Amino acid sequence: MAKHSVQRKRKKKSNGFSFGSAVVLVLCFIGVSFGLYLWQAAFSIGQPTPTVDDDDFRPTIGEPPYRIVIDAGHGGSDPGARGVVQESEMTAATAEALSAWLERDPNYIPLTTRESYDSTAKPAERAAAANAQDPDLLLSIHGNSAPEGSSAAGFECYPAVPGRAYHQESYYFAKQLAGAMQAAGASLRGRGGIRYIYYQGEVKQLVESSHKEVRVERSFTILEDVNCPAVLAEQCFVTSDTDVAQFGSEDGCKRTARAYYEAICAYFETTPLPEE
Repeated sequence: MAKHSVQRKRKKKSNGFSFGSAVVLVLCFIGVSFGLYLWQAAFSIGQPTPTVDDDDFRPTIGEPPYRIVIDAGHGGSDPGARGVVQESEMTAATAEALSAWLERDPNYIPLTTRESYDSTAKPAERAAAANAQDPDLLLSIHGNSAPEGSSAAGFECYPAVPGRAYHQESYYFAKQLAGAMQAAGASLRGRGGIRYIYYQGEVKQLVESSHKEVRVERSFTILEDVNCPAVLAEQCFVTSDTDVAQFGSEDGCKRTARAYYEAICAYFETTPLPEE
């Protein structure tokens, strides 16, 4: 009887699941999971990630009429850059011509950031004025400049930077602007005419649009503070005779305004009015 009892106990022990076995299984599971994680990470390195460069991105636009803020850079006691033309005079002429196109098009309501182009207003004040009008889009018009003797020329624009609420929409609008200006004959600076600006204290840093990392430094105040997609455009170099003749003279400002108008129509998917 005693021998039989011992045999039954041994049999029961051999069929049991020990704590050590459970630990081994858990460690194996963790090892396999970690291995799969490393494999997936290694596979993803160098693979393209979705960005606003993707051709299938489209902004949500709603129904017309669309409220477009035209911000003429500088003015009043701030003339901006001086060269073949004065920047504030060029931006005012371009803004006026663009506003005329939008006024004739029933799909749009043109708005401004101040009462007149001769008045002085800081960027934060202009952004606040824009926000008070419930805008759908903002275009800040500027001119570029270079030191004497420089041959710098061409168009470039700056959308709201990565990480901001309207970055994707702003970048999409920037692509429409660059495309329209190129079609009008402008050369594009940087990566397709689109760049980012960051301020490190008083120092302005230019970054190509291929850099998608989110940074804490602020960009242009008008882009940071406005509550809608926004782009700052440098339509030409006021220090370049060739640039000004094409895009900064009286006819050049009208040509630029037409390109900006067509870019706005492309953004909102409306048909531009025919040229006169």
